[in-house]
Amino acid sequence: MLKFHSVSKRFDDGTQALSTINLDIPKGQFCVLLGPSGAGKSTLLYMANGLVTSTTGQVEIDGKMLNRTNIKSIRQTVGMVHQQFNLTPRLSVAMNVLSGALPFVSYLRAAVMWYPRALRERACNLLAEVGLAPEHLSRRVSELSGGQQQRVGIARAFMLEPRLLLADEPVASLDPRVSREIMALLRDEAKRRGTTVVCSLHQPELAVEFADRIIALKGGKLVFDGSPDELVAAGLDGIYQLDAPKPTPANPALHVAPQILEALA
Repeated sequence: MLKFHSVSKRFDDGTQALSTINLDIPKGQFCVLLGPSGAGKSTLLYMANGLVTSTTGQVEIDGKMLNRTNIKSIRQTVGMVHQQFNLTPRLSVAMNVLSGALPFVSYLRAAVMWYPRALRERACNLLAEVGLAPEHLSRRVSELSGGQQQRVGIARAFMLEPRLLLADEPVASLDPRVSREIMALLRDEAKRRGTTVVCSLHQPELAVEFADRIIALKGGKLVFDGSPDELVAAGLDGIYQLDAPKPTPANPALHVAPQILEALA
């Protein structure tokens, strides 16, 4: 479903974000990306919908190489769930979910926020599936809790029945209990539809609990690719352990004689 063919990314400032990554993520797999901040997780994730272009290598989605000519059509098959929800606070819950169908709605309809009946029914059904009652439809999303807002975000992501769903730190701002609820919802909704999911996380315990496969990056390089059980057996040292700092050479100029310290006391 999603393949990375020797992709690397060097940004204009010289930062090497990714180095020769080869991955094959099959249809229906729930794949979690782990790694410390700056490991390259978000860069890899955003390559899958063309928001970041690789310096070398290619990205393949559903048998098609991602390029400038097909990026618009491919994006219509890719859903996105964001860390900060990426909702429009002043709009209602229903309108935020319906915005997930904008690629298939005419400009005029979108401008006046008039969506076809079939899409409005679909939005209502999706909100019910993610656990939001009908009375939430007309509420502004700014009135909802963080967990409720992310449920809206998940419903929006599934509006066009994406074949691939990308989730960038979807529970980063939520407490542990709500985080598990959201991860379970995301997994169950994807499994029911056969949707492939690539989700970046900072919480290894959630990755072990919900992922089919865990891919870990460190310094832009692939350092682990396996099942949750294999990660537990291998441990996290190779992923999160920082390189030992080099000892600082003694500087005689910084030495303060004991008698001077006593005088200053």
